[in-house]
Amino acid sequence: MRLRFTLVFGIVLLGGCNLSIPNGLFGCGQAADCPSGYFCWSSDSRCYDSKEPECAPRTCEEIIADFASLGIPIECGALPDGCDGSIECGGCPQGEACGANGQNFICGCEENSCSNFAGGAECGVIPTRCGGDEQAVFCGTCLGSQVCVDNRCVCPAGEDCGEGCGNRCDPDQVCVEGECCAPTYPCAENECSPPGGFPDGCGGITQCPECKDGEDCVLSNELVFECLGDCTCEAQGVECGNATICGSPTLCGTCQANGFDDGFRCLGGRCVCADQFEANDDVKDATLLCGPGAGSNCMQDFWGVEVQATLHDSQDLDFYELRVLDAPTPIIAQALGGPGDRLLFLTYLCPDGRMGLDECSGWEEVIDGTKYCISDDEVVVIERRCEPDSTGGPEPGVGTVRVIVSANQLDGTCFPYELQILASYQIELPGDF
Repeated sequence: MRLRFTLVFGIVLLGGCNLSIPNGLFGCGQAADCPSGYFCWSSDSRCYDSKEPECAPRTCEEIIADFASLGIPIECGALPDGCDGSIECGGCPQGEACGANGQNFICGCEENSCSNFAGGAECGVIPTRCGGDEQAVFCGTCLGSQVCVDNRCVCPAGEDCGEGCGNRCDPDQVCVEGECCAPTYPCAENECSPPGGFPDGCGGITQCPECKDGEDCVLSNELVFECLGDCTCEAQGVECGNATICGSPTLCGTCQANGFDDGFRCLGGRCVCADQFEANDDVKDATLLCGPGAGSNCMQDFWGVEVQATLHDSQDLDFYELRVLDAPTPIIAQALGGPGDRLLFLTYLCPDGRMGLDECSGWEEVIDGTKYCISDDEVVVIERRCEPDSTGGPEPGVGTVRVIVSANQLDGTCFPYELQILASYQIELPGDF
């Protein structure tokens, strides 16, 4: 049975103590999230008792010189300005494009393809731009009674392209072999075809032009098929930042310049949501909130911690662990803020590693051999109990609280939340618990 309760939460549970709050103890998204007299630093989203020095964006000349010292040539494009932003630098001569043919930040001739010509060519022939043996690229034929006009398949004026199907076809359909269908012309969006080609919407298969110069046809981040050489950031799975590609230092750009929302930042070549806990997607990589090196002290009956974090998509799982004093105090976890619905998982492991979850305010489920108390409300509460002989282990008298935050229903990416975890008797639990 799911239980609801009123949570009396806050640092007030430590009231009466004249505490000095360590710098960096609390996570934050804005100044209002910090204790009085503390400021929220944007560099690590933590609270400090002094203002963060104002960041001075770097100029194009400074940035280009820095990359030149690393052996990375820059001619054009959006470059990181050193202050979590970007700056447009340089430009290309007429007829050339920045980043042509996968060469980031270099001007070059970008060859025409069916997918990039005039917004996407559905049919007919388009000219090449960059020389070579071939003078044109064939983009296919139209289906049914449609004709190719300016590389678009259209129904001729005064004709019924559904003729032959008994006038049953909708305006966007054609009649093919006595059946109404809606042609798709996939090569207007895809530069090349996967093995087996694309369904054309009318029972047939369409093959887009083949890749040349040793390039491979791959599914890109935009979920379209593109021709990519092995020596590009995208082909190597690098989304941002600096990388060594095929032995050469390469700048792969900023997240925003590569199509990611403002909520993303670059971490290890991947664009991730802007919080310091983004790597905690597995139990082995759980973020330690209390314990050695974590900054917070949970070696008492009553304690509380809070962090600002983010679910980066609907499949994300955020794992947290706390090394705490083994005591009978109930454990409460609460996730607040942000759109969408979340699931909260909470459990307790005794000092010797045995399960210490006793009572649960939600429902229980065993995941990878560990029993969790789960709630789809904002709060979940457990009571813990360890056997007298379970207080030993690697750290005698020290148990482990584990919390998982996951998306129950989210649309989009980068959803912030505030996670509060505490041990307290200051709760009201109606009914049996």
